[in-house]
Amino acid sequence: MKTFSILTVLFLSLILISCGKDESSGNSLYQTWEAKNFISFESVTYPKNENTSVLLTFKTDGTYSLKLDINSCSGSFISEKSNQLEIGAPACTEACCDSKFSGKLASVLSGVTSFRIEGRTLKLDVPQWGYIEFELVK
Repeated sequence: MKTFSILTVLFLSLILISCGKDESSGNSLYQTWEAKNFISFESVTYPKNENTSVLLTFKTDGTYSLKLDINSCSGSFISEKSNQLEIGAPACTEACCDSKFSGKLASVLSGVTSFRIEGRTLKLDVPQWGYIEFELVK
């Protein structure tokens, strides 16, 4: 009976450990994401250049980096509640001319209020505008 109790406790412990969040999985915000689309009424005004990768990386220290077509940006964010997200306005280099898509992305980031992760897709919600769709970078 004592052996059965010990085995039961070990089995339940393994189940609980395996159900914990894995920060390296696709369910974590703290990764690098490639911007793919704007889902809003004005999205056709800001087409994405398929020859460039626009990357957004969320770091566990509460900062983010944004690699546009040409320029790079950084800033801070807060995600205290489940799926709630507040992103500070990015500070960007001004080397040259980014695409309209990159410029719009940088300008709407500070309007994000929440996020959803569905498989390998991240959606950043911008109220009264739409959302930005990202894909997890391998």
